[in-house]
Amino acid sequence: MTLTHTIASETVAYGGLPSAILHVEIDPAEHARRQAAGIGAVSGYGFGGLATLGTLPTDLPVPLAALTPAQRDYVSQAPAGICTVSRGHVTRHAIRACRVTLAELTAPTLGQLAFDTADRYRPFTAAAVRIARRRPRTDDWLHRFVRAGIGVFLSDDDRTVTLARPRPCPRATPESWWFAEAAYTAYLHHTGQALPDRS
Repeated sequence: MTLTHTIASETVAYGGLPSAILHVEIDPAEHARRQAAGIGAVSGYGFGGLATLGTLPTDLPVPLAALTPAQRDYVSQAPAGICTVSRGHVTRHAIRACRVTLAELTAPTLGQLAFDTADRYRPFTAAAVRIARRRPRTDDWLHRFVRAGIGVFLSDDDRTVTLARPRPCPRATPESWWFAEAAYTAYLHHTGQALPDRS
């Protein structure tokens, strides 16, 4: 069972993304494992380390000889809670502790600014724009949002009408993992469980 939570994007240390409410799911088993190991977010020394982790299976030893020199360098320096090097093999332990399922932005109406703002989140997660009270004057913008996979929610008094469903992020990348780890750090701080970030 995952834990769901919302956090403000301003609390996520990830270079200049626009204001949004991030919907996150916390993997309770990975969260507990990291808490027991004394590690917070896994930064991977940047995208390179997370790319290395992403190529390794979880909890299965891989011969060090199968890795590139840069990958061997990363795994030999990573803390034991992330991966373990023993007897010529590396075993990855870390998985994503957090998954950002949606970035929800608010805009007065649909248009170029709302589209561009929401589209900046698309490399990392699904995105949606919430507009207030009025349906768009034309369907042109709504069709553009649908084609791009950006959701559109209409706030109408006390209810929300979904005009377009957000499409999930197309694939996992080191960049999206890094974004998820930044969101996980914000979650830890918000809930008073902050631990040192580890690479």
